[in-house]
Amino acid sequence: WTTTGRPSNSFGSVNFAALTKEQRKAFIPENDSLVEFDFDAYHLRLIGNLIEFKFPTDISVHKYFSKKYGCSYEESKQKTFQILYGGIREEHKKLSGFYDLTYDYINNKWNEINRNKYVLTDIYKRKLIYKNYDDLNRNKLFNYLIQAYETEMNIKKILSIQDYLLGKKTKLVLYGYDSFLFDFSNQDGVETLKQIKKILEDDCDLPTNRVDYKPYFITKAKMGKNYGEMQDITKRL
Repeated sequence: WTTTGRPSNSFGSVNFAALTKEQRKAFIPENDSLVEFDFDAYHLRLIGNLIEFKFPTDISVHKYFSKKYGCSYEESKQKTFQILYGGIREEHKKLSGFYDLTYDYINNKWNEINRNKYVLTDIYKRKLIYKNYDDLNRNKLFNYLIQAYETEMNIKKILSIQDYLLGKKTKLVLYGYDSFLFDFSNQDGVETLKQIKKILEDDCDLPTNRVDYKPYFITKAKMGKNYGEMQDITKRL
């Protein structure tokens, strides 16, 4: 575990976040297929939740920012994180209200931890204590809070998924921060995958039975007979 409560990707001397493609091929399902769901720009949408800024749900967040910057999709990904963790300046605030609200959030939390010597995480209200961190600054604190929020949000999603899969053959077998890997049984049917997708894309705040409900988080899905050779099945779900 990290100091923010984020679980490690390593288990039994294996780092599952750093497996090569060849190593991934060694992992096969006990049921019929492995199915992985990956979030689109998960950190950015999580930050959006925290600051009450709603990104569009019909396009990727990185595509949204590429239009703001006037650059390519790949360049926008790098630029966004440079701005977020390198320092938000006045010209960045003019690009999107996202940066203006994020700037306020970062400064408010920095003032809070200096005043109280701790801040509470946003969902489970765990204390992040100032003295437990070396060379803490406002951007590091922001990163720690986002990591904590991601973990706590995912714990809620995992609990919902485990409840849903109770009694089914399909199992959650690997959690990787912004991805979830399932050992899928054909016996459970494609509706099981659709429901898992719905749980993952729910923002945990809005009721999913609302007539006007639209998922806030966006996932892509892949399926394969081993973890190293997966084909995109997003449009099928």
